[in-house]
Amino acid sequence: MDEANTPLSQAAEEHLRALSGLPYPQALTGQFPRIANQIVALKDDESGLRHYFDELTHDHRGGRHGFPFDVLMDILALRERMLEDATPDLNANDDTKWVS
Repeated sequence: MDEANTPLSQAAEEHLRALSGLPYPQALTGQFPRIANQIVALKDDESGLRHYFDELTHDHRGGRHGFPFDVLMDILALRERMLEDATPDLNANDDTKWVS
């Protein structure tokens, strides 16, 4: 199933709307509902969620095109809110950050 045909799950919709202090991530849910579903599926697994956010924001394999800016901002805001830390990985190579 391609991204355009992946619906946002009811659980993801409800969880994302219930996050306090954060606007609803419209760009992410509208353009990449599969990713929003996976973020919510991992919400109770801090290690898995941290790893998933890292995979989303860094190109470890090379050659990826990246996310539109508004989607990336939604991902970063969700990371900060859900992991309750805005501390970037200071050892991360800036060449791998994934934004188009």
